[in-house]
Amino acid sequence: MTSTSKTTFLLALSIHCAASFRTVPHFSTTRTPSIRPIHRISKQAHFASTENDDKISSPKSSDDCSCDDTPSGGPAPLQPFLPAMDPKYSVRGPVGDGNFLLSRNGPPTIEELSNDQMLKIVKLECSDLEVNTLVWKCLGYRFNEETESWDPTDVFPKWKEKYPSPPDLIGMQRVYSREVDQPSLRSNQALVRSIPVDNKQSLKEHLKPLGWKGYQYRELTPNKTRRAQCANWLIFYREELFGYTVEELRERRRLKKEAEAEAEAKRIAEEGEDADNWKPPVKEVF
Repeated sequence: MTSTSKTTFLLALSIHCAASFRTVPHFSTTRTPSIRPIHRISKQAHFASTENDDKISSPKSSDDCSCDDTPSGGPAPLQPFLPAMDPKYSVRGPVGDGNFLLSRNGPPTIEELSNDQMLKIVKLECSDLEVNTLVWKCLGYRFNEETESWDPTDVFPKWKEKYPSPPDLIGMQRVYSREVDQPSLRSNQALVRSIPVDNKQSLKEHLKPLGWKGYQYRELTPNKTRRAQCANWLIFYREELFGYTVEELRERRRLKKEAEAEAEAKRIAEEGEDADNWKPPVKEVF
């Protein structure tokens, strides 16, 4: 075969091969990078799927939670409540207009402190302002209609030192940025710290007979948590502080501490020292 024949043969073979490649499915003579599809998933979908996996792999025990199931997505975030941004809202906002028994004037009444009232608080059947107002009255603040202000004269001494004006214990604006919500959070925490450990579970004890079993963890919001803490404090106030003067409360506290010290000394003498018998400190309002 001559050189010319060889050249002609190779050229024909090249054309034939190129034509053959074009007939192969999904084949391109142009080289492109191999790109794998990217599957995106939202954070909500991820946690929802994780939650579902947990339910499948780990059956829920009846002891895990004492309340009914709620949608797996959790509670919708609360929207800012614009009326509460008015500086006069705490003294002009409506209270006691619905099914929640409350008057802004005068001291608290036993009717205002009933278990039915506490149930309405935790079930969100009253306003944030109504919860605040009831707690303020129990702390000793008294509303002055003429000046449209809260008088702290009768407020428990230790509480009045820190809060001469009634603090927002709920976060009525429902704005949870640090600069807006921090005062409400701190005041609510101070209220909780004034409850003795023996009274920490008062809410469940008193409301369980009414059918309330507590909140499920995934449905909690700052608003619900603080409402429950305020209701628990109100029950403690009703059971331990209501109807007593500060002097009487201090005397009862002294007698109680003496009795506890005597009982503890007797227990140690019989059983020995117990390192685990510790109770968190209580910062009482009086």
